[in-house]
Amino acid sequence: MTDTPTTCLSFTEVCLQTGVAEETIIEIIEQGIVEPMGTSPVEWRFSPAMVLMTRKAVRLHQDLDVDWPGIALAIELLERLDQLRQENRHLKRRLSRFIGG
Repeated sequence: MTDTPTTCLSFTEVCLQTGVAEETIIEIIEQGIVEPMGTSPVEWRFSPAMVLMTRKAVRLHQDLDVDWPGIALAIELLERLDQLRQENRHLKRRLSRFIGG
């Protein structure tokens, strides 16, 4: 029995699910946009979140004609922006307890 969750997809399944060539998925991995579990394409396992991130990266590449390093940076910045927004909401809630509003 394997310890890999059944919700994870193999490298081939990700290529089929996203309609993206193997070389493109490898480029996305090499740029650090997604980091599958495993050490080689045969062993790679992708979570549903990684599949969504792969689709997002491909859309950015196709729609905006951004190169892969630029996409990696854009996704990193978008994730950081989301973290800051969440932190800001949390701090506003805490502050409202002190100022009564």
